[in-house]
Amino acid sequence: MTRTEVLDSWRRSQLSGVDPDHVRSVEGEASLDSRIAKVAIPVLKSTADVLVGANTSLLLSAPDGTLLWRWDGDGRLERRLDRSSVLIGVRMSEDIVGTNGLGTALETARAVTISGPEHFSEAFHDFTCAGAPIRHPVTNRVTGVLSLTTLVQDASPLMTPTLTRIAHDIEEELYGESTMHERQMLRHFLAERRRTRSAVVAVSADVVIANASATAMDLDHSTLWQRIEDAPEEVVGTELATGSRVTVCRPVHRGGALVGAVVVAEDTPAPEASHTRARTRTRVAGRSERPWAGLVSRIRAVAASTDRLLVVGEDGVGKRTALRSVVADSDREYRELDCASIDEVGRERWLTEARALVGHVDELVVFAHLDALDPSTCRALATILDGVARLDQSDLRMAATVSAAAHHSDALPRLLLDQFPPLVFEVPPLRKRMEDATARLVDQGFGMPVLSREAVQLVQRHPWPGNHRQLEEFRRWLARQTRPIITPDELPPTWRNGVTRGQLTTMQIAESDAIATALREHAGNKAATATALGISRSSLYRKMREYRLQ
Repeated sequence: MTRTEVLDSWRRSQLSGVDPDHVRSVEGEASLDSRIAKVAIPVLKSTADVLVGANTSLLLSAPDGTLLWRWDGDGRLERRLDRSSVLIGVRMSEDIVGTNGLGTALETARAVTISGPEHFSEAFHDFTCAGAPIRHPVTNRVTGVLSLTTLVQDASPLMTPTLTRIAHDIEEELYGESTMHERQMLRHFLAERRRTRSAVVAVSADVVIANASATAMDLDHSTLWQRIEDAPEEVVGTELATGSRVTVCRPVHRGGALVGAVVVAEDTPAPEASHTRARTRTRVAGRSERPWAGLVSRIRAVAASTDRLLVVGEDGVGKRTALRSVVADSDREYRELDCASIDEVGRERWLTEARALVGHVDELVVFAHLDALDPSTCRALATILDGVARLDQSDLRMAATVSAAAHHSDALPRLLLDQFPPLVFEVPPLRKRMEDATARLVDQGFGMPVLSREAVQLVQRHPWPGNHRQLEEFRRWLARQTRPIITPDELPPTWRNGVTRGQLTTMQIAESDAIATALREHAGNKAATATALGISRSSLYRKMREYRLQ
């Protein structure tokens, strides 16, 4: 957390009357029979097995902050938590014990880490506590909070991403446990959300699903559902308490009975107030957005403005993963034809599959590795695409991926490139998204072993020339290690050598990238590379040794 966010939490703690010198022990009302406990605890028990020896405690709370479950991997830490009244059945919410990882994550509904004196209560100053909310995958409501707690001297910077990964595993289990009614309501909600940018709410007697615009309206859902039950056809045009007006009401039936409805409402506050609120939301979203999440948001925005798109990037950066995110929350399917498979299946069969694929106008069709096609096949594919009608509406239906080297060197025939708009979407390499690299290293469910703080710093300086493919290999190596914490000296020697790039200046990194790109474009021909760069071959060899490009 930033210092400002900690201060905000402290102010809330003071307003709640929390005593920083004394931890209150207030019993909660949540039970181990609660839904979140039944689903989460089996997942946490399997996770805890690999935390042995890591000097950590894993905690689960209910939505009101009541501690439902606690696992301790260290007897010393267990005794310290007991003395600080961190006990099962006790509420750990911010209004009871002040700023802490679990309670503050619950209050802010996002992952946080509170360390040492950032805790409001002095009794918690010896701890570092990471907290992450667990959201119901259907309703998106916070159904519980996870916390990973350790003594300050044992803390790792990967605690929060580890915890976020575990929370995601629990959310997947929650979806499997969700009822048929909840899933039915989610389907109707998603279908309506794709039609409009206004506030959308799916509501029934026991389910509420809302998009960001509807959440900001602070609607009275119980009152809204009562009105719908009484007369669903009369809800359209109804003025809600927030000053918004219902414009659409689509009843949801099962077996002939009304079981829910999807409502679209438009907010109509004063123009000045509306402008202020929108500006505030934009500021908050921008501050908390992770690099990959930001990239996904950008490609979705582009996908909403064109029917075709060319996606460019180095090998392994996640071009196809980014494209899959475009249809992740919709009923549309992602269909892909790999151009690199043409030698395996044969040219005629491949072109036949391409013709059939472009007929799926209600799906996202992707031609992967477009630069793998020879000129003749490129011309044939261009003819096929030229016969496909372009759509007037802004909705991505066809995309292709191409390597950055091929695109920058104009290796593809203009006839094929002209089938796509001139504005391409470029996925940046992993070395420019260091936060993604760090987070992915704990994206394994168990999240252990962990890297020491110094090892994490090396990760953040590594150039990752193979991007996500290289990162996956490093993760596999990491998963095979038996030590709970990996220090720099325990990293593979060949991997450590690559980190020397992280000691380069910004100008040197740019120079290294330019040489590497030129080498790829000229298939490793050093004479042609030197000529293209305008330097002598001796200077090229010296630079290659300096930047370890040999």
